[in-house]
Amino acid sequence: MFSTTTPAARAGRNGPPAEPPLPLSRYLAAALVPALLAVALYLPSLANPLVWDDEIHVPLAREMTVAEAFGNAGGEYRRPLVLLSYLGQWKAGAGSDAALHAANVLLHGGNCALLTWLLLSVGLTPAAAAGAALIFAAHPLQSGSVAYVSGRTDILAATFTLLALLLAERAPDHAMRSGRGPLASVRPGQWGTTLGCAVCVALAALSKEIGLVAGPLVALLYYYRRRHGRSPSPMLPLAALLTSAGCALLVMPPAALTGRVPLWLRLRGVGTAAATYAQLLVWPSGLHLDRLTPTRGDEAAAAALVLTGLALTASIRFARVPTLTSLGLLCAVALYLPGSGWIPVSPAIAERLVFTPEQFVYLALAPLCALLAGALQRYGGNLAAIGGASLLVLLSVPAVLARERDFASAEQVYRTTLVHSPSPRACFNLGRLQLDARNYQEAAATYQRCVDFSPHDGGVRGQLAIAYQKLGRAAEARANYLRAVELDDRSALLWSNFATLDANEGHYDQAREKWQRALAIDPAFAPARSALSKLSAR
Repeated sequence: MFSTTTPAARAGRNGPPAEPPLPLSRYLAAALVPALLAVALYLPSLANPLVWDDEIHVPLAREMTVAEAFGNAGGEYRRPLVLLSYLGQWKAGAGSDAALHAANVLLHGGNCALLTWLLLSVGLTPAAAAGAALIFAAHPLQSGSVAYVSGRTDILAATFTLLALLLAERAPDHAMRSGRGPLASVRPGQWGTTLGCAVCVALAALSKEIGLVAGPLVALLYYYRRRHGRSPSPMLPLAALLTSAGCALLVMPPAALTGRVPLWLRLRGVGTAAATYAQLLVWPSGLHLDRLTPTRGDEAAAAALVLTGLALTASIRFARVPTLTSLGLLCAVALYLPGSGWIPVSPAIAERLVFTPEQFVYLALAPLCALLAGALQRYGGNLAAIGGASLLVLLSVPAVLARERDFASAEQVYRTTLVHSPSPRACFNLGRLQLDARNYQEAAATYQRCVDFSPHDGGVRGQLAIAYQKLGRAAEARANYLRAVELDDRSALLWSNFATLDANEGHYDQAREKWQRALAIDPAFAPARSALSKLSAR
């Protein structure tokens, strides 16, 4: 499918003498080392269990149909491709925990190879391309996607985005024939490339929202090629952009597009997210799978304005002088936008907290690594590019291995996350584990912390009430049940659990009333039906 000529060789038709084609063996050699490093680094993760969302999504995917994978429960984001990948592995007999982790590791290795090939195609030297891919493979921040099965969303989005860009870069030039329109003069091979690119853009978007950026990136690459004497078909960027726009309507929940957050507050979130990710890029510590970062003040908004100005300046500069460096900068900006805070993922908490999980920057690291390796090569030569990348890899390996060990148990994941983030989900899940282990005192302390994070969450109050009930502290349990049903009076579970407290204290009439209320909310709620049967038999 791909020829092995360099951009310089292709430009030689209309410019200076062409450089000799880069042998296929050089492509393979440059791509192989980063891919093998990526796989070797993450082999220990194959021994890890399923944790957090894995325990929900993987079993769910095994029971769903293809149509159900495209469903949109509760107005959430659609990410059907990752669910279908779980289903496919299960049908193929490769649905074990180790096999699910292995798929992530192999996909990460494949992404490193694709990144190398793409960078070689756009004009980087083999040393710079391999150096960039080495850094991409070994940056500790990648472990949040690779060693966590549910992080496959970001890995798959990266795979298909890189494939779309590679197809766009390697697409044959378009030569208009006199008197014929742009569509009539497109050769059959160009239609195939355009269709393949559009399919990859769609698959990227169906993996995760960041995949929606694939279409605009193809358009940027098209513009860069046009300004450097190439003539790719104009149908390529048009198809990519239309595909991204269509997929946006499919995968984005209405709340993400209509949530109203004041501009200055949004700017504070943008500045907070930028500072958070800058720190994580330099040296991440701990896990940030569900990171919520406290929103900073006006200084963060001012920083966001400066960063926005710089991004606009880079865009204008690229439009005027589309260099490879400015292309890399603009790609980094575009890939960062979905996690930047400009579109608040959770508008209801934007005033207090910004959602900044580390998985958001998995693909955004690619152009940053390319810029770093390119700068090392430009100012220090090939040895500096490879040597600098190798040094960074050596420094990163201990952190990557330590972060992989953080996934050794669900409890460790929740505890590590809570060190760095006031995450209600991590807090809730940790308390559930403690209840299951009958560590009721610890569970009560954990759920009290959850209440501090989410004071208006009825489910959290209900869990705190259970912990107090197990400890025999009935008065505190009752107070929290009362607050829980006040916050969420449509929860059959809360009413049923509250009824058990009444029944245990001998208040059978009150318990009967609450169980009946639970059945009025959910007639199929089995615990309430069973409890009422036992009361009737007394």
